[in-house]
Amino acid sequence: MSNGKHRQSVQRNLIVNTTEIAKMANVSVSTVSNWKRRSDTFPEPVGTKDGKPAFDYDQVAEWLQANNKEFDDNRTRNLVWEYANLVRGKVETTEGMALFITLLHLRKAANEYGLETQWQTLIDGGDRGSWLSYLDAVDAVEHEAGHALSNHVVTYARGLVESVSVEIIRDVVALVNAINLSKIMTAVDMVIDAMGNGRQAYLGDNGSPLYRLMAEMANAWAKICPNPDPTFYDPACGGAFVAMQVALHNPQYRFALADINSLAAVIAQARFFLQFGKNATETIVLNDLIRNDPFPGLKCNLSVVTPPRGLSASADTGVTDPRWAYDASNGAGRRPAFPSETAFLQDCIFHLDGAGRAFVALRPSFTTGRLFANLRRRMVADGVVEAIVSLPRRQLRDTSIPIDVWVLSKVEGRNHVHLIDCISATEEVAREGLPAYLSEPLNGYTDGKYRWMDVECADILADENISLAPNRWIKPQGMNPKNICFESSAEISEIRQRLGQVDDESNPLRDLPNSLANMKESRVFTLRELVDSNEAELIRGNTQSVGRAAVYQEDVITPKVLSEGMASLTKSADVGKREHVTEPGDIVFRKLGSTCAAVDVEGGHRMSHAVLALRMKGDDWIPEFVAICLQAAWNQKDTPQNIAGQIDPLDMELPVVSLEMQRKLVEIQRAADELKRLSAAATDYADTFCNAIRFGAEEGEEAGCRNDGQQYRL
Repeated sequence: MSNGKHRQSVQRNLIVNTTEIAKMANVSVSTVSNWKRRSDTFPEPVGTKDGKPAFDYDQVAEWLQANNKEFDDNRTRNLVWEYANLVRGKVETTEGMALFITLLHLRKAANEYGLETQWQTLIDGGDRGSWLSYLDAVDAVEHEAGHALSNHVVTYARGLVESVSVEIIRDVVALVNAINLSKIMTAVDMVIDAMGNGRQAYLGDNGSPLYRLMAEMANAWAKICPNPDPTFYDPACGGAFVAMQVALHNPQYRFALADINSLAAVIAQARFFLQFGKNATETIVLNDLIRNDPFPGLKCNLSVVTPPRGLSASADTGVTDPRWAYDASNGAGRRPAFPSETAFLQDCIFHLDGAGRAFVALRPSFTTGRLFANLRRRMVADGVVEAIVSLPRRQLRDTSIPIDVWVLSKVEGRNHVHLIDCISATEEVAREGLPAYLSEPLNGYTDGKYRWMDVECADILADENISLAPNRWIKPQGMNPKNICFESSAEISEIRQRLGQVDDESNPLRDLPNSLANMKESRVFTLRELVDSNEAELIRGNTQSVGRAAVYQEDVITPKVLSEGMASLTKSADVGKREHVTEPGDIVFRKLGSTCAAVDVEGGHRMSHAVLALRMKGDDWIPEFVAICLQAAWNQKDTPQNIAGQIDPLDMELPVVSLEMQRKLVEIQRAADELKRLSAAATDYADTFCNAIRFGAEEGEEAGCRNDGQQYRL
């Protein structure tokens, strides 16, 4: 490649085979074959891919659009996966991800800095010298402008040019160049998901609940920040996911970012440049925060950091560093090694200006552990702890432990701390009084179903362990005396109502015989036999969950909905071409695990892929009877006969009996279910009565009344 001979251009177009076209247009492969056979204008193949005819993506997309065919424009995704296949086995996964993002950055630089001619030389098969010349040109432009927006990327690229086969880089450049500039950030996120796959912990976790919540808190604060020239600071920026969200919503901010990992610095810098080009306002430095202050003299208005967990700093590290205002050794003599999180915590406090806010994610041990009691004591006494937000488990993909968000600020004369509990399940809507930059994000995070209270700093300092855990100070749900009184009203009313139903003369349980009469075994049909004879139809759900968190919309029947009840379902409105919708009277059941079945009385709901619907034809079956039989012992997967541990839905059995006998069983089952609900209501009231003994009960305006109109009190 570097012998001076002529090199042909490696400009390449994206090609797709018939299977990929079918996926684009959400049709079958046979439909694509019909288009090819019947349309004179359908594009001609340009080669083969995976043993099938391959077509130019752009020509196919143009044909689909011209013929009014709906399709997903997945060009960028296909290019990313083609790249992943290209480098698989040739470069290490992390290097492959960084290589792709680096080349995207360099392509953007050509557009931003007028280097299109030099870039075209690389597209046409530039050798190692051409690459180094191009990197020098990018460096020179930014050096003259006085803002190093590509220094980490250029340094990394020089190393790639020296260590990676130029042939590989040349093939990758062709793919990078085929990506539309408007989709370049989408390509970055896709390659991080495809090749990082959550394993690159140093980049952060863009899709995690924690990062989304912290970004929303940061943006909510940024909206009211009084400084006209504000600065965002993150000393462990990773892939700069939170910083990017703030930058997108608050262009007035400058960004001071640091990280100890060189690849993190490369990817963070590339993401900023690809999003904002030469208008980017970030400065990124490679730095070991424990040994060096990345931005001496910086005072920021907003800081968000998720420190690396589980690392420790030497006792002799920076003992005279002015950032370490708080002793992390809990008052012992010689300071032992301390967790690095305490360094990041103190670094954030040191760099905050008088009106700034910092949001720091820490393990719960920093909130309650005795090792850090002295640290908490000093911070609370100094008034720098504004709030603690306790979050539930699994806020990050690489850990299942809960996370606490510390909200820090330097407010004179602070006498209380907001303690906010987002862990304990609650049906109470949070009361007002929190600052908007806390309440607005939390309302979106928990639908307002979190508990909080202001705790006096004096009370915290008087606590033996100086605990900042919200659940240490906030009474459990329902333990407020007025709530206890209010809840008991509803529970007593429900018990009386259900007792009335049980005592009703028409209750079928009153007429039960002393024993069952002799009954001969009924004729039994499998669902397969009923379906084959057209007496029933079995419909398999095919609605998929939405997003990385696998969330279903509120109109979809899922196994969880079957277990908890279908009352919360809404009617399906936007239904996909291939999605199935229930009709009134369909018996819906889950196909895995122990069967749970219910009758969809209203119909009009989509079903998840783990749910089936049985639609009986004719008037020989009562739907509730069928649902009872589907849940019977002989149709469960864990029967002794079922060694495999699962049962084919078509092998499930239904006995054939008269409508009168079906109706009798349904009536008895309804009465039994009513007794269960009565038992549950009585159990709830017993719990409330027990809580009243412990916490008291207090009448209020919300308290209920007896039927005789008199106020009651426990």
